[in-house]
Amino acid sequence: MAEELLSPPQAAEIAKVHDDTVRRAIEFGLLKAQKVGRTWAIRRDDLQAWIDAGKPNHRRKSTRKPKADEDDSQLSNGTDRSQ
Repeated sequence: MAEELLSPPQAAEIAKVHDDTVRRAIEFGLLKAQKVGRTWAIRRDDLQAWIDAGKPNHRRKSTRKPKADEDDSQLSNGTDRSQ
C-alpha cells in the first residue's frame, strides 16, 4: 500500500493552521517533507507527529524586552521605597 502524501495546503487544513505555518515548519526542519518538483510532499505520519509535538513552526526567540516592574524601575532611578 502506498503512503499518503499531502501538499502544504492539505496538511494545513488537517492541522487547522495557515499554509505559511506549515511551510515555515518545513523550512526550519520541524516538519519532515520532501521536495517534489516545485512543491513539498508531507507524509501523513510525519504530519501527525508534528501535530502531536504541538505544531512548532519556528526557532526564533522573542525580540521583545520584558517590561520592568515599577519597583525595579524606581530602584534603577536611584529612589528606594523601603525608607
